[in-house]
Amino acid sequence: MTKTAHTRLGVPTRTAEDWEEAALDVIASGGIAAVSIPELARTLDVTKGSFYWHFTGLDDLVRRAVARWDRLDKETLDQIRTIEDPVVRLRTLFAEAMAAQRAQSLYLALAVSPSPDIGAALRKVSSRRLKLLADTYRELGMTELAAQQQALLAYSAYIGGVHLRSNDAPWLRETRDVRAYVEHASMALIEPSRRKTKR
Repeated sequence: MTKTAHTRLGVPTRTAEDWEEAALDVIASGGIAAVSIPELARTLDVTKGSFYWHFTGLDDLVRRAVARWDRLDKETLDQIRTIEDPVVRLRTLFAEAMAAQRAQSLYLALAVSPSPDIGAALRKVSSRRLKLLADTYRELGMTELAAQQQALLAYSAYIGGVHLRSNDAPWLRETRDVRAYVEHASMALIEPSRRKTKR
């Protein structure tokens, strides 16, 4: 259970969520190995004592930071799932996925971790996104198998785009390039699906 932030000389200390967010920023920019309690304390302008008020150690922070990323991803997809029009839902999902640069960097940084717990978290996030894609493609009239295959194709395209973007691909550097990519992906991965009906 997260402890409530206490005050010191009338000044609130940082919450566990503050530490988790700071850790996610560091992981996204430098990987898990870059996470350091002293550096995070300096970033948050608190002493290390604030850290130990909330966490038992660095592994505990990383575990809970990844759990936070998982929750944030679920909240985002839960909101997108409420969009009634499946075409608009897919377009929104594609645009959100390519706009969320920290989430992309986190995925790449966590994907190289040997931790079984982090691997499980990555699979959970991927499975959730694949399910939303497949469910939406089925709403467009595709069979279950075709919807699963189309969802896998769309998610694979996204992961490929993330890797290219992280390597400073020339066609994905600017915001306008990303928008053009999303528009093309929408045409290629949504429009043909609308013409496929259940058999």
